[in-house]
Amino acid sequence: MDENAEDRLTALESVWYEIIEAVNAGRTGGLLCPECNAPDGLQVEERQGRTIVTCPNCKRVVEVAIAAA
Repeated sequence: MDENAEDRLTALESVWYEIIEAVNAGRTGGLLCPECNAPDGLQVEERQGRTIVTCPNCKRVVEVAIAAA
């Protein structure tokens, strides 16, 4: 991965950090997309053992790794 790609990934992770932490803590309702702030909120669903967060407005899809205790 080149340096620019790493920088973009770090910036993206930073923007989504609060959402990822909320999902990890089990708070999935009322989440707003940190990129477009769509009033529709984010959709959170589990697929094949993975948690997927999707914004219906900007179509961003983020996979969240749930921390095991």
